[in-house]
Amino acid sequence: MNFTPALIDQMHPLTLKGELSPEILGFNETTAKATKPIWAELLVVKEDEGNYLVTGWAQVPVSLTCGRCAEWFPMTLRAKVEHLFEAPVPNSIDLTPLIREDVLLELPLNAVCQLGANGRCPVTGEFYQPRPEASDSLVGEDVWEALSKLKTKD
Repeated sequence: MNFTPALIDQMHPLTLKGELSPEILGFNETTAKATKPIWAELLVVKEDEGNYLVTGWAQVPVSLTCGRCAEWFPMTLRAKVEHLFEAPVPNSIDLTPLIREDVLLELPLNAVCQLGANGRCPVTGEFYQPRPEASDSLVGEDVWEALSKLKTKD
């Protein structure tokens, strides 16, 4: 997705709408897959002093491997796009690598499918209980007292 800054003035911003290939995401397809295009809607505005501001959003439906049940589940990644190009700017600006980064930053660190209200996995039907709190935690104990036990003597 490209734009030419010379064609934009302060009174006439540029609207960009279009699809980008899902291959630009570079998924290895063991934990994430994207088979449908990335859809982006952007607005390019010329600001004072020859700067250009690009704002909008991009979204793509993906399939992710659940970190809990190891099955595939669908998710839509929606990324906010906001980039400022300060003068001097090149004759043509390619937004594709920036949109790619914006979308990749929306990937969850540990993707898990959404459990039902009863704690069941929607894919496998397995029931997951919340983990009980460890009995040896410092909750309720005087933390400073515990730290003073660790203090070394000079």
